Amino acid sequence: MKRSFALLLILCFLLLPSCGPLRLDRLTAEQHLAQAETFKGKRDYASSAKSLGKALHKRPTDGSLYLQHGEMLEVSGQPERARKTYLKGLETTLDDDLSRNDLNYRLLQLLTLKLADPESAAPLLKAVAAGSAQHLDARGCLAYGLKRYQEALQLFAQAQEHTTEQDLSARLLYHSALAYHQLGDDDNAMLALFHAINRAQSLGVSKDIEYFFNDLKGLNP
Repeated sequence: MKRSFALLLILCFLLLPSCGPLRLDRLTAEQHLAQAETFKGKRDYASSAKSLGKALHKRPTDGSLYLQHGEMLEVSGQPERARKTYLKGLETTLDDDLSRNDLNYRLLQLLTLKLADPESAAPLLKAVAAGSAQHLDARGCLAYGLKRYQEALQLFAQAQEHTTEQDLSARLLYHSALAYHQLGDDDNAMLALFHAINRAQSLGVSKDIEYFFNDLKGLNP
């Protein structure tokens, strides 16, 4: 009886993935990144996010990878996991990693605009480069999170005056559209989105604009 039981355990170990030895990930970070791009091209954003996560295991101190992973998690509708990724990036990356500014900036936006948690977002403001368009936008996002929508619109407009970067300009217009909508002005919200989509360059910004545009169309058929 004992021998039969031992044989069953051996079979379980050999045949069942859950019982057998862990499979080694033999792919390099670059190979996982290539897979992520392939999935992205097929609009399989959840699978792309998984591949980016595997690349991060290979390069755990690469701030740019945390930004890519967080963006893909947001695009695939996983804001809470994106929050954890941005936080992990801030915990793991070196102090001189230039990506830290963007990690703070993106985390602040996520907390204020998608997770409705401006209290947790407020301490991040001091880590976003002072005097920059990003800093003004971050202040606007905090005002939005606190339901001070007119103040948010003013800050987004000031940020527009401080940037020539097309993707950031698109992000600011998208944020303005959110504030206009909260003020009941969907005409200006749609106009802001129209200008935003013509400037957007990154997938994250483009998808935020697309998703919100579809929401507005549903509310105003």
